[in-house]
This record gives sequence, C-alpha cells and structure tokens, in this order.
Amino acid sequence: MRNRLNATIGRTALCVGLLACPGVAFAQAEAEQAGAEEPATNTIVVTGSLIRGTPEDAALPVDVFTADDLRKQGVDSPLEFIKDLPSVGAVLGDSNQFSTDAQGFQGVGSINLRGLGATRTLVLMNGKRTILTPGAGFVDTQLIPLFALERVEILKDGAGSTYGSDAIAGVANFITRSRFTGVELQGDYNFVDGSDGNYSMSALAGFELGDANLVVGAGWQHRSELATTARDYINVGYATNPSAYSALSTPGLVAVSYFDTATGDVDTQVRPDRGCNDLGGFQDGALCRFTYVPYDNLVEDEDRYQVFAQFTAPLSDTVTFQTDALWAKSDLESLNYSPAFPPTQGPNGSGFQSAFTTSPSNPGVSAFLDQVGLPQSSPTNPIVRVTNVLFRPFGYLGNPLDPDRGAGTGGAKNEAWRITGGFDFELGNDLVFEIDGTFWESKREAFAPGIIGSRLQAALNGFGGADCTGTTPGSNGCEYFNPFVNAGPSNPALDISNPFYVPGAENSEDLVRWLQVRNGTVEEEVQVVFDAVLSGPTGVELGGGPLAFAVGAQYRKNDYRTDPINDESNLDINPCFIEGDQSCVGTTTEGVGPFIFLGGFRPARLSQDVYALFAEVNAPVTDRLELTGAIRFEDYGSPIGSTINPKGSIRFEATDWLTLRGSIGTTFRGPLAINVAPNSVTQLQGFTAAGGNYKSLDVFGNPTDLGPETALTYNAGVIFNVPLGEASLTFSADYWAINLKDRITTTPGDAIASLVANGQTTGNDPVDCSSPLAGLITFSNNECIQGTTTGLDISRVRTDFVNGPDVDISGLDFALNVDVPFGEAMFSFGGNAVYNLGYEFDDFEVQGIVVQESYDAVGFGNYFRDPNTVPEWRANGYANLNWDMLNVRYSVTHIDGVFDDRCINRDPCFQTSQGPTDFGIESGSYTQHDIAVTLQLDLAGAEVELQGAIENFTDAEPAEAQLPLGYNPFIGNAIGRNYRIGLRTRF
Repeated sequence: MRNRLNATIGRTALCVGLLACPGVAFAQAEAEQAGAEEPATNTIVVTGSLIRGTPEDAALPVDVFTADDLRKQGVDSPLEFIKDLPSVGAVLGDSNQFSTDAQGFQGVGSINLRGLGATRTLVLMNGKRTILTPGAGFVDTQLIPLFALERVEILKDGAGSTYGSDAIAGVANFITRSRFTGVELQGDYNFVDGSDGNYSMSALAGFELGDANLVVGAGWQHRSELATTARDYINVGYATNPSAYSALSTPGLVAVSYFDTATGDVDTQVRPDRGCNDLGGFQDGALCRFTYVPYDNLVEDEDRYQVFAQFTAPLSDTVTFQTDALWAKSDLESLNYSPAFPPTQGPNGSGFQSAFTTSPSNPGVSAFLDQVGLPQSSPTNPIVRVTNVLFRPFGYLGNPLDPDRGAGTGGAKNEAWRITGGFDFELGNDLVFEIDGTFWESKREAFAPGIIGSRLQAALNGFGGADCTGTTPGSNGCEYFNPFVNAGPSNPALDISNPFYVPGAENSEDLVRWLQVRNGTVEEEVQVVFDAVLSGPTGVELGGGPLAFAVGAQYRKNDYRTDPINDESNLDINPCFIEGDQSCVGTTTEGVGPFIFLGGFRPARLSQDVYALFAEVNAPVTDRLELTGAIRFEDYGSPIGSTINPKGSIRFEATDWLTLRGSIGTTFRGPLAINVAPNSVTQLQGFTAAGGNYKSLDVFGNPTDLGPETALTYNAGVIFNVPLGEASLTFSADYWAINLKDRITTTPGDAIASLVANGQTTGNDPVDCSSPLAGLITFSNNECIQGTTTGLDISRVRTDFVNGPDVDISGLDFALNVDVPFGEAMFSFGGNAVYNLGYEFDDFEVQGIVVQESYDAVGFGNYFRDPNTVPEWRANGYANLNWDMLNVRYSVTHIDGVFDDRCINRDPCFQTSQGPTDFGIESGSYTQHDIAVTLQLDLAGAEVELQGAIENFTDAEPAEAQLPLGYNPFIGNAIGRNYRIGLRTRF
C-alpha cells in the first residue's frame, strides 16, 4: 500500500494544472525532512470517508493537489488556486462591490463547488471544520495558511451523510504538513502594471522533540491597489456601457424659483450645472451622466497575515495527541467607493428627485447663477427656493477627504483564530477511537461611507458641522455645504481641471467628516465542535479484504452577534428618515434609517446547536468489487427539526485498466441562524426596471416559516489507467447531478421590480401600482400614483429569505494525465474540464404570483438571478517538463462565453439616449495562457528553488458584460499580463 501511495503522489507532483487523481490522503505521515523527496505515509483517510485504510482509488471523485503542484504552477494564494478549478462557480475574493453577492465581503474568499453557493461547500482544515465568515455560513479561504499546506483534496460529491448538512456540493480539505522538520523560507513578488505589485513572505520551521514533532510558521501577503483607470477597457463611455452611469451627479440639475413681487407669480427655471463634459461625464440633455467607476478599484489594497502551529506527540504506544492552532487577519483600510452614494431618500421621505433644497443664501448659489446665465436674487425678483432636482453630493468633483482619487473610503478588517486538538486511541485489532475538539472565533468589522440626509439638508441651509451652535447660517461654527460644480478644482480620478472652479468655494474636510460617517457593523461568530469516531475492521473477512466500519457523533454550537458600528447606523436609535427622530416607529417607514442611500442595522444575538450521529461501512466484496454505505442523523432542534440521510457508493474494477464508480445519497441543510433572525441588511443593486440605476435592496430574515432544504446527489464515473510501455495514461469521466428542493434563498428583487414595472428597462415608463407586489417596493414620496410613478421612482425593494423553487443541475467532469519518461526527464500533459449539462430552476412564486419563470441558467450571465454566471465549458490544460533541477510548466485556462439573460426575447436589449447598444450581450470566451519555471539548486547544504512565471502572457482581456466594470469578473480577470519571481529555501 505504501509503495502504491508514494507512486501516486510522485505522479501527482509531476502533474501540471488540475489533475483528478482517484483520491489520495494521509492522516499521519512520518517526518518530512527538509530537502527530502516525498514523505512516507502509514495511514490514509480519503476525504469523504471516515474509515482508516480506505484505498486511494476509492469510489468517490476526489481531486488531490500537492503543495508541489501549486508551487510549480506559480499559485501564491488560495483564491488563485480556487478560481482555476473548473468545478467551481462564482467565488468571492476579487473586488466586485457591484454584485450583491459580494457586498460586505471585501477581503473574504470563498469556494463554490458546482455553483450551488459557498454555503453548500464544506471546507475543512486537517479534516476538521474551520473558520466561517461571521454570519455568512461559509469559510473565508483567504485565512488559510498556504505556506503550511501539504496538499488540498477536493471531493466533488455530496457528503452530507459523512460530514453534515453543508456538504451538499462537496468538500474542500486543506491539509497541513504535520511531520515537517527543518526550515523553509519563501518570498515572491508579482509585477502588475498600474499598481505597486503584490508580494508575500513566509517562514516554516519543524522540530523533532523526541518522538514528537512541532511545526510553526508565519506568512504575510500584500496586494496593492489597482485602480479601474489602469485598464482601458473598463471605461468605454455612456453610449457603449450605460450600466456604469447614473443620472445623479455633481454637476446636477437645479431648479431656481423666483418670486415676482409685481404679479405675485413664481417663475421656476431649471438648469443643468456646468462642467459635465469638461469633467469627464456625458451631458445627456438636462442630465449629467455620472460614472462612479473611475473612483473604484479592480484590486483593493490589502494585507493578510497568518500564524500557524501544529504539534503531534505519541503519548504511549497506543495514544497519540495532535493539536494545531491558527491566527489569521486581513486588513483593507482604504476600500474605494463612489465619492458619495446617490440619494434614494431624504429627510422628507423616499425618492431621489428633488429630495434636497439649497438655501438661496448659500455662497455657492451666486457663482452657479452666473455660470448658467440666471439672474441673481433681487428685491423685485427674489429667489425663494433652490431645488436640487437631480443631485449627488461630490460627484465628478470627488470626495475632499481623498485628494488623490476623490473616492469615498471604507474599510474591512477580519481577524480570527482557531484551535483544534484530540487524541487517537489504538484499542487493538486495528480499532482506533478518535476524540477531537475544535474552537474558532471570527470577528469582522466592515463599513462604507454614508451621508446622513438630515445633516446634508442642514448644511445646504448653512447649519452644517459638528461645532454648529448658532442660529445664523454660516456663523458660530456653522458651515454651508456647496453642492455646485464651482466647489472643487478638478476631477481627481481622471486628473481633469475644473474650468468652473471658484477658489474659496470648497467644502471643508471637517464638514465632510460630519456629513459622511462610517456605516457598518461589527460581527462576531464563535463555533465549538466535538467529534468522536470509532473505526476499524469488524473482524469479518470478505473476498477482497476485511469489512470495515466507522461510527461516531458530533456536536457543534454556533453563537453569532452583530452590532452597528455607531449610533448613526443603529436602527434601534435612528429608525427614521431624520437622525434622532422616533416618530416613524410602528409605521411602514420604520427602519429606513437616516442615510440617503445605505440602510441601517439592528443588534442581534443568535445561537444554533446541531447534534449528529453517523455510521459508515466499507465492504470489499471481491478483489474487484467494493461497496460503501453511510448514514447520518442530524438534529437542528426546533423549529428546523431533524433528518436522516443515507449514502451508498460502488467501485468495480472491471479490468486491470478500467474502473467503474458511482454514488447516490441525500442531504439536508437547515437555515443559518441569521436567515431566521428578525432583522434586515441593505445592499445596493442596479435594477433593470430602474434603467440600471442603483437603488436599495433590503434583505429580511424570515423567523416564521423558513424551513430546511434537501438534496439528492448522485455520481457515475469511469477511470482508465492505461500503461503505455514506460509511459502511463490516466483518464476519468464522471456524470454528476444534484436535485435540490426547498432551496434556501431570497426572493428575486430584480424580478419583483420588473414585474411591478411592467418589464421595462428604461425606467421612464409608468409602473403598475395595482400590482399585488407593489407593497414590496418603496417609491418616491412613499406613494405610487397610477400612470405617473415610473421605474426611476423605485427607491427600495424588499426581499426575504424563503424556501425557493427547486433546482436540478447536472454535468460531466473529465480529467486526463499522461506521463512520458525521456531518459532522466519526465514529460506530462493533460487537463481537467467540466461540461455543464443543465442548471434548471422551477418557477419562482412570491405571494402566489410567478415573478420569475422557470429557466436553465447554463450559458447565461445570470447577473441578477441565481446562480450567477454558468458557462457551458470550463477547462484547463497543461504540459510539464521535469528534468533534473529544472521544471517548466505551460498551462491554459478556457472559460466559455455567456449570453446576457436580460436580453432574452428583447431587441434592442440595452437602450441609451444615443441609441441601442449591444455591448456585453454576448460575453466572449476567455482563454489565459501561463508559463512557470522552477530551478532547484543545492547551495552549501541548502535547497534553493528559483521561481519565475508569466501569467496571462497573451494579455487576454476579460469577457465584456453590461455591468458597471464593463466585464464579467467570473469569466477571466482584469489583471492582464503580469510577472512573478520567487525564492524558496529549505535547510
């Protein structure tokens, strides 16, 4: 067995790309010496089975990636590794604040097998549960210490009967080097055009302490800011990509009302402020189309830190103790946002149009009047009102608090620690009893800059500022906020001077700090897990070996808490449009909060306990036929309930070169505690019915009738292991399917808005105020007037967690590896591919009304519907040459293009005032070519490895899409060609 396993590992280490080996894993290895070849092993446990001694070519489809594989490919982050997996759907990790799935998760990474959602992929570290993002239900993969990894195992099959309810789509198991001795130092630098580059450093040391082994290490990774302006294909203009533009801007649209003292009439003149085209915008009649994208980043400035330790010690001939600990942190202290979010409400209620007025005595008014050709106020024709008809604070002038870029600045900090430990007791007759405990604590503080509406209105009238104590506008510490284009010298993001700037008309930084405050939360989650497993042979001998079993129990408890970051964000303190007001409590507007765009938060304290019992049996009926069965009982308590989930698998070695495998099982997933909390969060979304303009999306928990979801998963595959003389060929093909029922999801906000708005895309047409779902939408002035209220009047859309429509998905996995020896050299080539056959959703009903008809998501962008982008094909290919000290690897990644589902049966699909545009309707495919070289040297007794890589050496651009950034972040990336150099030393 040991020789067979080492041969498999050795072959895997030479593979390039994503090799689907039949499944190698080892729970405990002999000490790995620095500079040695592959470590020996004595016990293996394949991810997906709890039975020790499970063979590496078991029935389950497990892909194994060694640290050597990742290093030779040039992978330097978990995100880079995960995004290259063809079996993975849309994941977090890159900056993509315009997707509702990504909002609030800057700096967090995820893994999303089969595109079913990150909460349906279980992530383990050394076979035990690891750190979740607070309240989100999925692991933050950015916290994993890549420098300490020995290998990664990906189980692409449902494993709820073995591991629990969140393994519907599969399992990712990150396994560290528990028996390492020596010292390993690693450093690298990634040259990225337009940024200061990315770099990392790490150190790992292992010590033999008698029979015990201690491994300790630390790592630091830095990503530098990469602005959207560094890539030409991002900002393509309003006529091409209107989704990147808003009708709310500075310069804005202003109405000035004069009172004629002679006649008693009021004459209102409406004028656009000057400078739209001059500052990089597009003057569209009376509107200034504002693009916020130049103020955002493609990559945020980020620092990640990990400290890891693992200790293994035999306490006696029959008892072994093992523990590992991890502390990890990620800091994003300067997240870039729009200079200011647009208003969807003001202190007088909902609505973006005419939400604010400016005092005629505001010093900025006089310069505005001169620049647009309107008369100044006079005794016979005084100005009685100045209305900001269409307006966004700052706009093209940028935010004064960021003189370099003019962006609004937010932040996110994640800090977590985890400790797990346990004992293995050898009870005789090869029986092993394992008892383990895991504890982790994760804390996240995240905020975005938000403007408080009542403060903004006060400042427009001359009563702004933290030190304002007087009753006279503009005096005694009171300041005016200047909303006009004359308030700033330039557009800092595009480095364009403002010809309409009036020196001295600027808004002070102190005033801006008072207007725009941090809006966010501090979240914390703690999990405690206890596991106990007894495994080994039963004493019954079958034709192929002993009948083996595993039985066990698990208890896990999660405690979650969230608190608003300050009183302004706290809806218990500020539930209404006006800061400090409580008069809306008990009305339909309670909970709107005082910010002009962002929502508020309420404190919450949530807890969840889960108990489980499980059993597994492996029956090698003959030398060629093996059967495995597993069953798990899991109890979430009231009101979710309990479930029993079985699974069976079969492996049949038809010939020496042909193996058949298959599995079928059920699983059950209860709602997260936050899903059933009587609370809500607010996200931003560009609604199709509002002409793509971003509005507030309020997501409410469902404490009354949200139930669990269930799934039936099955897999059938074939493996060819063909010797070709001294060469070898391994090929596998698997059909997989998942039938998910009562899916836990949120009601589709975009579809609800489109139904009420009669399917329009411009935002200019009337909505149906008589629609039964109109009550889920907040319109301007909190009212819907038939024939008058339009799609643009949508201010907020309510969505709720529900048990949504069933979904059936299926596909084919392919993997190939060929090893061809040439003397002392080894040439390998092959690849992995996934072909998605179907991703079919049933009708989505809300209050008995079909808001979203059934659809198949394969081949579509799915930008505002589940499950996000699903290309038909995702594939990787590679060729690798290993000769003596040199390894050269070429790899290629291909992702099929998709069609924008918003354009089904709609021609033209996207319309601007300049005419229709077909930009992004067909997102082209993306193909990336990489080359990586490693050279190993022996210098003074130390093993030195030089590393170099060119990623995306053809400089391929990501697939275009009608989205604010102009590309689909899940088909390619916007980094472009980049270069990496690295150095690893072992001694």
